Amino acid sequence: MEKLVIVGLGYVGLPLAVEFAKSRRVIGFDISTDRVSELRMGIDRTGEIDLDELQGAVNNLTITNNSNDLQGGDVYIVTVPTPIDAGNQPDFAPLVSACETIGPYLREGQ
Repeated sequence: MEKLVIVGLGYVGLPLAVEFAKSRRVIGFDISTDRVSELRMGIDRTGEIDLDELQGAVNNLTITNNSNDLQGGDVYIVTVPTPIDAGNQPDFAPLVSACETIGPYLREGQ
């Protein structure tokens, strides 16, 4: 079964990680140490996932901010913010940073 890596555990990434963890191994990665610590304690301050759902995924979901844990993924899904400025221009810096983080772990064909 494929191991999924979800980068960014916000309002898109966290529910996605929890849903996929119902049936497969998932690595949930976020750069925020506070966010990772809270999620590991079962706290989701964004209110996207309740404690029961988060605890129900614990057997298949690893929550981390250590990029070394991203190694060995079969599928990488990036769910980071793409904010826009006052001129409605997207800021791709979070996306570029996420791609630079997972790049060393990608294999040909992924």
